[in-house]
Amino acid sequence: MASPYKKMTVTVEAVEPGKLRGQRIVRAKSRRVKVEFDLIEDLLKINEGDKIVIEFHKSKPSSMDKYLFCGQGYMASKPEDSYTIFSIWGLIFRFEPSIGLEPETKYYLCVKRA
Repeated sequence: MASPYKKMTVTVEAVEPGKLRGQRIVRAKSRRVKVEFDLIEDLLKINEGDKIVIEFHKSKPSSMDKYLFCGQGYMASKPEDSYTIFSIWGLIFRFEPSIGLEPETKYYLCVKRA
């Protein structure tokens, strides 16, 4: 299996209700990066204190069953921005500082427990 293009392990600090029914906002961080993302209640179960691994792949991972979630999307921010916004089917992930994804490149963002 090909190694991920990018990989980070973060600790979930907060899971808060969003404005839409069933939506949660997850805030997590490591020493190097902060991430905030939308979570649909029935799609993925994540709780405060969980350690999760977020991986970016340029091609579909061959072993999808090891992930809690895996989806295809694109960077929605500019390369010169100090943050990265990544969109999967309208689910938004915001990374700060920028994580250096390539513009106009399809990635698979996959999440698993650490």
